[in-house]
Amino acid sequence: MYSNKIMEEFLDPKNYGVIRGASAVGKITSDVGGEIIKIYIVVEKDRITEAQFQTFGGVVAIALTSFATAFLAGKTLSEAERITPSDILRLSGPVPEDKNYIASLIVSSIRKAVLNYNNKNSSED
Repeated sequence: MYSNKIMEEFLDPKNYGVIRGASAVGKITSDVGGEIIKIYIVVEKDRITEAQFQTFGGVVAIALTSFATAFLAGKTLSEAERITPSDILRLSGPVPEDKNYIASLIVSSIRKAVLNYNNKNSSED
């Protein structure tokens, strides 16, 4: 049902966990499948130096979030805001069509983390 790439990432997800003292967190809850995706980022000089996640969901949700956080690390905040669901799906390879919405959830979580970071730091300028 799932590709080897998806299963390998699900069984050994990269960047899984909580970043204590993260620069920002983006949390999204799905109305479709009930998934909860939290992405933690550490930002230094407008660049995401670290990204980790916690996902409550199935195989695809965990695997895609793992791929996304690995892709996110090293990006500037503006690059992170331009990540699309298609970018996430290209990283993972094919997923069942009824699970494609999960890539959109992940992108929303990334954008929310960036927004939260910007809101938190706009008063410091």
